[in-house]
Amino acid sequence: MSLLNLPVLLPTVLSLMLLAMTQSDGNSQEPDEGAIGYWNWNTKTMGGRQFWTDMAHLDGWRIQHNHVTGHHRLLDAENIRHAWGNLEHCQQELRAAANRNRLQPYSGKVVILLHGLVRSHASMKTMEKHLQDNGYQTLNFQYASSRGTIGDHAKALERIIGQLDENVTEINFVAHSLGNLVTRHYLHNTLDQVTGNQGDSRIARMVMLGPPNQGSRMARLVKSSMIFSIVAGSSGTQLSTTWEQVEPLLATPQFEFGILAGGQANNDLSNILLEGKDDFTVSVEETKLPGAHDFVVRQLNHTTMMQRPESLKLTLSFLQNGYFVDEASRTPLESDSK
Repeated sequence: MSLLNLPVLLPTVLSLMLLAMTQSDGNSQEPDEGAIGYWNWNTKTMGGRQFWTDMAHLDGWRIQHNHVTGHHRLLDAENIRHAWGNLEHCQQELRAAANRNRLQPYSGKVVILLHGLVRSHASMKTMEKHLQDNGYQTLNFQYASSRGTIGDHAKALERIIGQLDENVTEINFVAHSLGNLVTRHYLHNTLDQVTGNQGDSRIARMVMLGPPNQGSRMARLVKSSMIFSIVAGSSGTQLSTTWEQVEPLLATPQFEFGILAGGQANNDLSNILLEGKDDFTVSVEETKLPGAHDFVVRQLNHTTMMQRPESLKLTLSFLQNGYFVDEASRTPLESDSK
């Protein structure tokens, strides 16, 4: 770690030390004990990486939960921490910030972005800006992808969606890799057993970028690796050793969804550990999900596909029109296909 980072990290280190001392005195952060906050030094953060999950969003501000310490924090649009403590305290501080800064709730058409495994919301920033430039409001959802199960992340997503009030008229998803499985798990969790409807009735479309809809051969190949277990965590394990238990909990969207898969034109450039064309991480066949409204394959790398100009263009087209290129070339995946 560079010494240049110490001034930035010092406030966070001191804050965590204070949290540890407070907890050792027997003070918990349970919501039923009321708002519990700690001394805060407004400092720049990295916005959350592998240990943080968003609990609330408002006009660029977010409340996050730490999966290691259990505490919450309030960040502004520049990732500066304004408060930390338990959830109730951060909610109170967010309400105060909303009044003070005239924060505006989401309205109109909103696109929820979800990043992949061992990534963060920062990986979706390029896509986020492109959609904003074309008239969409965005909610770039950060979740601790390697610190919980897919089901845990789905519950967090459900909480965020439940906070979107009647001012929001349309909800769409753009998800990369594992983010697609989180969304599908959310749809399964919210299935109405009486009507058969899933999710929020305002959901219109979804773009899946490199989704491991059929599991991940790569994850299965490296499942015994200690490094993989440490880095990928519970979600990585579900992609590898317990896929048979996870798959039934992943719903197929009832609304229009399109799949953008990465596949090299020359198989010599592909991952030799995978079968057929692939994006070096997920094979084209693994991305397929019967019922897709459109399906395209482009020469894209799994790691950077959500940032490439072609992906940005195709994603916007599907959100606006329900196809990636045009209606004539739309390639649906029939519901009874494999």
